[in-house]
Amino acid sequence: MPSRAPTIDFSRVGVVVPIKAFHQAKERLSDLLTPAERIALTKHCAEQVIRAAQKFETFVVCDDPQVAQWARERSAQVVWQPEVGLNLAVRAGVDFAKSRDKALAIVSHSDLPLATDFAALLADQTDDFLASSITLAPDRHHDGTNVIVLPTNLDFEFCYGKRSFDAHRRIAEKLGLQLRVIDDASFAVDIDTAEDLAFAQQLKTSNK
Repeated sequence: MPSRAPTIDFSRVGVVVPIKAFHQAKERLSDLLTPAERIALTKHCAEQVIRAAQKFETFVVCDDPQVAQWARERSAQVVWQPEVGLNLAVRAGVDFAKSRDKALAIVSHSDLPLATDFAALLADQTDDFLASSITLAPDRHHDGTNVIVLPTNLDFEFCYGKRSFDAHRRIAEKLGLQLRVIDDASFAVDIDTAEDLAFAQQLKTSNK
């Protein structure tokens, strides 16, 4: 008989999505888009990420009332984090997921316009492997870290920013964790620059 694929208890998995105030997002695109267009783009990408997380309980980490209301309207839990910085926001989200009895956290940036089902990141993996490993989905330049899958009980030091992919790999190795890298356009394409936006639009058109 063929072996059955491992099944993961999705109720023990939480998706953590830090989202900054919509009006502050995508300022690097200010020469290309109006403030209203940047807000619309930011919300569009965040909507895509929330849809990709629909099989899991989702925790939106924010410090803005409008973002909090937006998240609640989409059935996400709000983790209020007034401290400055993405690393602190992610840590707060993962800790909150742990407090909600989540053994595993999927941490995702909110600006992934092509994001698909996050369950694909867990496919064919055993509970034992996921409990002792880190999964990294880098951006298309292998510089940033767009998605991380990790056990919530780890004292993992998040190092978002320039060359975070290399930093996160080194931390995983230092902790003696197995490392899995996922190169997939669904998670590799984020929107920071005009080039990113053009690339995402081109890829989305070619996939239709």
